[in-house]
Amino acid sequence: MEADYAVVVVTYNRLELLKECLEQVENQTIPAKKVIVVNNASTDGTEQYLRDYKEKNVRYRMIACAENLGGAGGFEKGIELAAAERVDCILMIDDDAVLENDYMEKIMRARLEHPDFQAFAGTVLTAGRIDTFHRRNISRPGLRLKNCPENCYTGQPGGQPFACDIASFCGMVVDRALVRKAGLPCSEYFIWFDDTEYSMRINRYTRFLVIPDAKLNHKTVADRSRHPHRRYDWREYYGIRNRILCVKKHGNVLDRAVNGADMFCHVVFRNWLFGVVNMDDYDWAYEKRLVREAYRDAKETGAIRKGIPEFR
Repeated sequence: MEADYAVVVVTYNRLELLKECLEQVENQTIPAKKVIVVNNASTDGTEQYLRDYKEKNVRYRMIACAENLGGAGGFEKGIELAAAERVDCILMIDDDAVLENDYMEKIMRARLEHPDFQAFAGTVLTAGRIDTFHRRNISRPGLRLKNCPENCYTGQPGGQPFACDIASFCGMVVDRALVRKAGLPCSEYFIWFDDTEYSMRINRYTRFLVIPDAKLNHKTVADRSRHPHRRYDWREYYGIRNRILCVKKHGNVLDRAVNGADMFCHVVFRNWLFGVVNMDDYDWAYEKRLVREAYRDAKETGAIRKGIPEFR
């Protein structure tokens, strides 16, 4: 089978994970034609490592960002460069994704067997278990997202491909021709919901076909908070703001109304209530301010915030 795909990897200050990630990119049974690594201004030796790596392999292209553009900005730059290459499709992964050796062999075979699809994805494993968060379907009204359940991957007959609406950038594969139609990821999202918004644009032309036997290990760090009620950190700002922007862009009036009601109950009211009852002996002031800023910036779409926001 011909090797006619490019890989886009976005990395930020995770050199040891990046090394493992690239090792498995190299070990694919069908090697990539091009490998593009976007370095989001890492300060842990990644730049020198990639410079040395490129000298050993002419298939590699490196993009050194002057500042951290987040996953969204990194994939925008990487996919733009990959789409200019003479390849059939593009694989997207973060630096903490470790592909099984035959991941792309199985995806490329599926492309030949299912020509009606232009976008594909595999199974994401976290700590040895299927992480259903990465492949989802859209539920209306409200553009709510529902994880594809485990039995989609393991049900009878096991291992059969299934379609979904949303795929994360953790193992997403799209035809290069599709990029010309759907465009590039929205760099303004910085992190979170960037792949969801991109998937919704892709849905205008195709759904994703998930190949359960194509697997990757997502070496993410699980949140082990000692508090039973999850507190927010700076990333939640982007999750809230970008969810509002995504529904505003792709939803109708009813979708926006239902999403607004759902977010009020599970975000705004939740933080207000926790603050009133002093849940966990904590005032929840940071969470409440973060939500206010996210709502405000989503309303004022010209106010584009990037990087780590500080709300204290």
